[in-house]
Amino acid sequence: MTKSSPTDTLLLLGRVYRAHGLSGEIKVIPETDDPTRFEALPALYVGQTPDTARPANVQGVRYQHVRKGPLVILKLETVDSREAAETLRGALLYASADALPDLDTDEFYLRDLIGLTAIEENGDRIGVVEDVLDLPGQDMLVIARDRQSSAMVPAVPEFVAAIDLQAGQITLRIIEGLLDE
Repeated sequence: MTKSSPTDTLLLLGRVYRAHGLSGEIKVIPETDDPTRFEALPALYVGQTPDTARPANVQGVRYQHVRKGPLVILKLETVDSREAAETLRGALLYASADALPDLDTDEFYLRDLIGLTAIEENGDRIGVVEDVLDLPGQDMLVIARDRQSSAMVPAVPEFVAAIDLQAGQITLRIIEGLLDE
């Protein structure tokens, strides 16, 4: 039996864009559909990967609305100057899954899709979801297929017919050419 690491339960919540002001605040591009999730967190983990991320207590959260959507203005306890905030540019912010509020029954984390068996609407097996890529247009499912190269399927309602986490399956609506190599 392998012992799980605390970093196994860290979820990406945002990316540090740049410093804000002189007191050590940072501007964060949220990687969540609900940026207010930052408000409920006593601490975040800062680093380039979950394994290298270090905890930092959250002292304040506010928002700045820009054309592309809201930015989170975050104050961390260990960051007390503009220079210190600038050193975090490009860092990733993670939250412990245990610290996040419970999801509604029809909600899930993208990481929950990894490992699901991908099937067509007729029941034919396609493969297994090996990754979910967060791309600017939409998320993409990376499907590892038996004896074929991996396929990428947009994670949009037009192609995702159903997700059944309990059954461990994702049903995809496949159109001609979608899975071609």
